[in-house]
This record gives sequence, structure tokens and C-alpha cells, in this order.
Amino acid sequence: MAQSPVTPKVLRYRDAATYLGISHGRLRNLVSEGRGPASVTYGKRDRAFPIAALDAFIDQRTTGYQSATPEPITVKRRPGRPRKTEQRNQKQMAHWTAVMMALFMTYLLWAYGFLGLATGFMTN
Repeated sequence: MAQSPVTPKVLRYRDAATYLGISHGRLRNLVSEGRGPASVTYGKRDRAFPIAALDAFIDQRTTGYQSATPEPITVKRRPGRPRKTEQRNQKQMAHWTAVMMALFMTYLLWAYGFLGLATGFMTN
């Protein structure tokens, strides 16, 4: 009796990616984004793709043609720590603000002092 070859009903990542004609990394990215073919898990790390799901994925992609530019994925990120240049600029701005305030106060004292002498309101 001749043995009939066994055909698998599910394929692992590398075999499924070869079946689809893409790299296995691209397949992993599609699955993690939720845009990949349906899969079956056999534990925490074992994932396989039924051939029927791979065929359905191919049919879905070829019949429902979409534009070549997918929608951009927006990622909300928290604001990070200020860069050193920003910190340096803030320190310089604070320094020059203090210098300008000191000059302004000196000018006011000089102006009012000069006006006080000129009008005779200044007492000894």
C-alpha cells in the first residue's frame, strides 16, 4: 500500500508567510495590528494559521482593492523630558529677564530721583 502524503490544515508563521508571499516579520506586524489573517493558538507562544483563513485573507485583499496609501496610524505619546537645548534656552531667558528687570528698576530710580531733585521734592 502506498501512503498518501499528509497535508497540514494549519501553517506556522514562516510557512504561512511563504504561502502569502510576504516576510514572516510583516505577517507578525499585520497580526499585532489586528489586520492579519485569523489564527489559532495552542498555548502562549504557539500560533498557527488555518489554510482556509489564509485563503480568505488573500481573497479579502484582492477583491476589496484599497488605495496604496493606508491610513496613518497615530500614536499618542506623553510629553517627554525637555531637551538640554530647551533647558539652556530657558535659563538664558530667565537670566536676561532678570538683567532687564534690574536695568529697568535702575532707570526708574534714576528717573524719579532726577525728577525729585529737579522739582525740589527730595528731602535731605
